[in-house]
Amino acid sequence: MAKYVVTATSRSGQKVNAITGAPSDEKAIHSDKELREFKAAAAADPRDLDVTVRPLD
Repeated sequence: MAKYVVTATSRSGQKVNAITGAPSDEKAIHSDKELREFKAAAAADPRDLDVTVRPLD
């Protein structure tokens, strides 16, 4: 079961969602390790992503 939902939005308006071409996308995260990996990948992404994390209760 998912623990978090993350939203990644490009500050520069570049495509983040590969299907719709939108500048933001959401993803379910299932573990703390996966969340750390996602944040590290987003920090290195050239699209200048702003990441918000919403915990699921």
